[in-house]
Amino acid sequence: MKRRLVSILLVVFLLLLAGCGRGSETGVVEKSAKPTKASDQADDKAKDKDEGEKAENQIVVGNTTEMSGDWIPYWQNNAADKDVYEMITGQGLVETTKDGKFVINDTVVKDHEIKENEDGSKTYVWTINDGLVYDDGSPINAKDYVTSYLFWSSPQVGDAGAENSYGYYLKGWKEFSGGESKVFSGVRLTGEKTFEVTLSADELPYFYELDAVAAKPTKLSFWTDDQVDIKDDGEGCYFTDNFTTDAYKEKFNQARRAIPRPSSGAYVLKSYDESSKTAVLEINDKYPGNREGQKPSIQKVIMKKVNQDTQFDELSTHAVDLLFQAASGDDINAGLDLVQKGGFAYTKYPRSGYGMIQFSCDFGPTQFVEVRQALAHLLDRNDFANSFTGGFGSVVNGPYGESMWFYQETKAELNEKLDQYAYSLDKAKELLEKGGWIYDEKGNKYQSGTRYKKMDDGSLMPLVINWASSEKNDVSEMLVVKLMKNPDVAAAGMEIHQTVMTFPELLNWLYRDGSEDAKYAVPTYHMFNLASGFTPAYNLMTQYTNDPKFLEQGTNTNFIKDEKLARLAKDMVKVDPEDKETYKKNFVAFIQRWNELMPDIPLYSNIYHDFYAEKLKDYEKNDLMELVDALLYAHVE
Repeated sequence: MKRRLVSILLVVFLLLLAGCGRGSETGVVEKSAKPTKASDQADDKAKDKDEGEKAENQIVVGNTTEMSGDWIPYWQNNAADKDVYEMITGQGLVETTKDGKFVINDTVVKDHEIKENEDGSKTYVWTINDGLVYDDGSPINAKDYVTSYLFWSSPQVGDAGAENSYGYYLKGWKEFSGGESKVFSGVRLTGEKTFEVTLSADELPYFYELDAVAAKPTKLSFWTDDQVDIKDDGEGCYFTDNFTTDAYKEKFNQARRAIPRPSSGAYVLKSYDESSKTAVLEINDKYPGNREGQKPSIQKVIMKKVNQDTQFDELSTHAVDLLFQAASGDDINAGLDLVQKGGFAYTKYPRSGYGMIQFSCDFGPTQFVEVRQALAHLLDRNDFANSFTGGFGSVVNGPYGESMWFYQETKAELNEKLDQYAYSLDKAKELLEKGGWIYDEKGNKYQSGTRYKKMDDGSLMPLVINWASSEKNDVSEMLVVKLMKNPDVAAAGMEIHQTVMTFPELLNWLYRDGSEDAKYAVPTYHMFNLASGFTPAYNLMTQYTNDPKFLEQGTNTNFIKDEKLARLAKDMVKVDPEDKETYKKNFVAFIQRWNELMPDIPLYSNIYHDFYAEKLKDYEKNDLMELVDALLYAHVE
């Protein structure tokens, strides 16, 4: 169970990176304070040469999404932070191919067996290879994989505000995660290199079965200390009794952002500069490679936030080497112009996600479906998509993207069945009147100005929508013109009030993340603009769940409570992995209900373009791959 990735196109600032290895250009030579031996000089020259080569063997990756420095995707899920997480987290039991197919990772897995049990459950028996280690040389054993299932399913991290659904599909998860049992019966630790996980009969079939049993190692002592351990007395795994939320909540919050931190992935996170939003990563020389044994060759990867307005100036001057996921028509055309001049290249691919206006559906005017639908009719989405993507994208009518095979194979059917929400002031007024927005501020029949709705307690709610908008953002600026200041919005009797903020702060409000500050837990904003990306396991069950625990943890970021939507989201994935026809049928049914409820207004799905200096070779990416998967096969010349 993984959250959607959220990202946004942001504008920032030009910055010069410390440690970019471009050397001194001042012409000043400092004298050594003490004599230097000839052998030392030779060593220094060799060291300088080595350092010089390392400096050249690096790339600077620019991203318009702002990192927050919270590297773990279980409290929040910022796409820029997630890129770093994927760089430093590897050696998983299961990986995905370039076309998004789940496969066993033979570099990690020595042997595995699948047993069909009499009660309808299914057990995966894993044996991992010898010699797996973290970047500090400490061993990765079976317990490190078992830790992932237990720790990220535990009530202790759940009570600390994290999503604890890691082992959702495993037997006994509900009892363990809810604190009813200290034992996770679906997880067994059977040896130093062996362990078992059992998929619950209640959750089978599941379309993404291999993803459900997948795990990457977690170093328990990093998140707790050496006093906490995992035991197995034959009935399942459990933590020792000293593992409590009160004892370790502060440690969790420190570990989320800590550097150094154990790395099992291709790279090690060396530093993070909060002021410039810049992370520096270097090769993990203990990384055994991916499922194909592929190891990275680019020594250093610097990931930095770039200003959307000036990012291509930075690329042209080699302040950055790679800009990935360019989405707007202006950005793509600027990149293509740069390629035309020479020295740069590009790769393009359809997006596995969409840009949208997202609503909070549990308070204020946007809790009412008629308001959300009326807003959809007050924005000309075709005009918006064309203006923003410049023809490198299209309008979508649900939570999906152009890269998804099941969308491509049901596109014609969806276009017939879904409401396109064509632009119409009359339709918007009709919906608002249907929804009871028929009063003025004194409770008289509505004539003009701002509409009001009479609530059950007799009070009047004004049709005023508070919008959380990220700073210096092209989409935000277009929405100001095409929606907030659209005269038809006022003519419909609606007000939209914009508050501009940084993207991490927007996410705090979106997730209602009280672990950051108690104020964020108070519902405040009715709508947000951002974008969302999906992994190859398209499972929106927790996104649209009615489970109070997940609602409290912020997995359902719309806070929409609709039984039919929640059921259809689950039905979509309760399908045998080989039964693609049923999966597509269930996908259409889910999207139809979603389209009726409009928890978001979908704005566009793009054809992404990655632009890069020609020194980066063999860079091949699509939106079903993580950035690190593309960089593994690339090199610098």
